[in-house]
Amino acid sequence: STEAFAGVATGEVDGFHQEDKEFFSIPGLSGGGLVAFPISGNSMEPVIQNGDIVICRRLESINELKDNKIYAVRAKGSVWVKYVQKLKDQKGRVTRLKLISANHLEHDPFDLELDTYS
Repeated sequence: STEAFAGVATGEVDGFHQEDKEFFSIPGLSGGGLVAFPISGNSMEPVIQNGDIVICRRLESINELKDNKIYAVRAKGSVWVKYVQKLKDQKGRVTRLKLISANHLEHDPFDLELDTYS
């Protein structure tokens, strides 16, 4: 019931919603904490297309995040699907994330300030 942006967020999104029932299963993918939602926008083309459905699992810690991999990032009422890089301060703490589009000719990267430090 939530869309993720592969572009510039123009509206409010409520975030991730957990369903009460299991509506699908994926062979070889076990465990809980999965969320699926459609993509809106073209910034991740040709890797992810407008209208594709992505399936994600929540990370427990920012330290699990691997640079230059694709993640769904929820912040400030929106969800973005982008390549992500951790940006650290002088003390080595991750304080920001750089969100990078696959379609970099039309969509510039941008930084997202983290609310808490890792």
